[in-house]
Amino acid sequence: MDYKELFNEFLRENSINSLYEHQKESIKKLDMGKSVLLSTPTTSGKSLVAYYGILRAWNEGLKSIYVVPLKALAEEKAREIRFFEKFGMKVKVSTGDYEETGNFIKRYDTIITTSEKADSLLRNSPNSFGEVGFVALDEIHNIGAQGRGDTLEILATKFLHILEDVQILAMSATVNNYEEIAKWLNAEIVKTDFRPVPLKRFIIAGKEIYDEEGEIVETISDIDSFINETLRDNGQTIIFESTRRSAEKDSKSYVKKYRYPLDENSIKKIDELKDLPGSEDLLEMMKNGVAYHHAGIVSEVRNLIENLFLERKIRVLFATTTLAAGINLPARTVIIKSVYRYDGFSNDLIPNMEIQQMLGRAGRSKYDRIGYGYIVVGKSNLMTAYEKYISGPLEDVESQITSENLKKHVLGVIAADTARNRNELNDFFRKTFLYMHNSNIGVLIDPAVDYLIEHEFIKENQVFKTLPFGRRTSELYIEPETAVILRGLLDTESVDDLLLGISSTPDILPFNIGSNEENDYYHPNYDEGVVKLSRVLKDWINEVSEEKIIQKYNIYPADLRNRVESAEWLTYSLHELGKILHKSKSIHKTLYYRVKFGVKEELIPLVQLPFIGRVRARRLFLEGYDLNKIASADPSDLTNIPGIGEGIAKKIVEHARKISENF
Repeated sequence: MDYKELFNEFLRENSINSLYEHQKESIKKLDMGKSVLLSTPTTSGKSLVAYYGILRAWNEGLKSIYVVPLKALAEEKAREIRFFEKFGMKVKVSTGDYEETGNFIKRYDTIITTSEKADSLLRNSPNSFGEVGFVALDEIHNIGAQGRGDTLEILATKFLHILEDVQILAMSATVNNYEEIAKWLNAEIVKTDFRPVPLKRFIIAGKEIYDEEGEIVETISDIDSFINETLRDNGQTIIFESTRRSAEKDSKSYVKKYRYPLDENSIKKIDELKDLPGSEDLLEMMKNGVAYHHAGIVSEVRNLIENLFLERKIRVLFATTTLAAGINLPARTVIIKSVYRYDGFSNDLIPNMEIQQMLGRAGRSKYDRIGYGYIVVGKSNLMTAYEKYISGPLEDVESQITSENLKKHVLGVIAADTARNRNELNDFFRKTFLYMHNSNIGVLIDPAVDYLIEHEFIKENQVFKTLPFGRRTSELYIEPETAVILRGLLDTESVDDLLLGISSTPDILPFNIGSNEENDYYHPNYDEGVVKLSRVLKDWINEVSEEKIIQKYNIYPADLRNRVESAEWLTYSLHELGKILHKSKSIHKTLYYRVKFGVKEELIPLVQLPFIGRVRARRLFLEGYDLNKIASADPSDLTNIPGIGEGIAKKIVEHARKISENF
């Protein structure tokens, strides 16, 4: 079947009868071999153009890379693209393990990945990308996002630099300087303000609702009753809050007044997650059709909230602003409760581009004729809100490459042999978006190179030579500053000192400290947040339960998981750098396993077994079982231990017999 026929088959499968004009225009340019910057509002069907580009490349025997900002989005796109697997396309999601080589790319036609993972693959095996002919860059305006934008910009630059004939489809929300982005990517522009579902924007000041012309169109008694009114005719509402705490507080207040009970099947799905620590109140709230959503919620619960919202079971969702850039969760009505964000020092107005992304969630194409967006402000801020968010321009996207994050990228470019001397390094960085605004980029590059030489990542004798320490750092995808800290820990035998050192690296976020906690975590050499993190990790490796850790330190379940995952990678990196520098110690590997599984040292052999986590391992140990005893046991003997059924018993005995001789 011809690839255009395959595309039409996909459209029929998804009940899409016709394409929008901007989709047709983009596809026409792709057929001409052009790169395209597609700049349109949220929910305007940009992904369809990417799928067409993937099919076109596949038809020509070329591979495609689809880069998305979040792991959850990678899975979402994969579910749609896997429609083509029945016709022979091989699709792969790759979002974890930053040490993985790109050899697997040869076995697949389409790789869906994040910018960080794609960058690590290009570092470890740049030659694996030789057959890539099409790259889709989702949310390309995120090059302006603090914390992640620099990696996306460097990744796009590598595609431009390494893959000379690559065709790029860059997809963006509407931004002010889209022409600059298109010029940088050597792409033709397709831009429209068209939305499949028209959006009406309003401002709520006090008890009055003002339309875009500044006319009062309605008076309300309070926000909660107004939210309830928006749900008529099976509508749904997303309320964007400024903080996690306010999302939780307002949702709990709302559900006391208004409830929309779920069906038995949905409640059953919720009850399956009841044992997850720190989620009890939220799960009960969900049964009444109301939920809150933020990054502190464990992924299992967050995924269920999203699925139930898409099924229109959850009617009201209180969310932080991260949802605006996340997976596609449209609602008939969007309410932005605050236009301010605390940056650690003061409350600043949220950029207009972010506000428009939030408002862009209003309007479900299959269910609503109009989407409604409301911005809530105090009466004194009414004119400010109009000038900035109704009639004001969108901000320019600016490069986030800085002297602080440049060292990591310079090392990556040198270690991959993309640049062999300073001239070639300058040539590479002249292709960045940053260079369009800062032609004196050498002022940033030279100090980065000097730092890498000083700390023995590289040598320079007219040409660069990557030293073993530098190569391993690049492969591990950690910051050079992190590698220097880890190298300084290689002679340390104290678990407490190792955890403090790891917690102080740039590759792991410390925990926030409440005003009443400052004295609890004082240390002469480390910030309080670092000390708090190290103590959390210490409790974790000493088998304190997740629930107790969450309560003791007043942290969120997902934040605990994320820090443990980061610490696992850092302890692994510590062990790997120790091997490279011939300073390997058994305590490094032991600490890695303890962090990975959250156990004391004696349980390490047991947690290697399938289905045996920290709780079952401790129960086995208390019953006198070690690896050898399990290997020689009758599976029925293990079923007397709580939590171990017949099926699990058979598998762990079988596995223990395989590994007992090697451990």
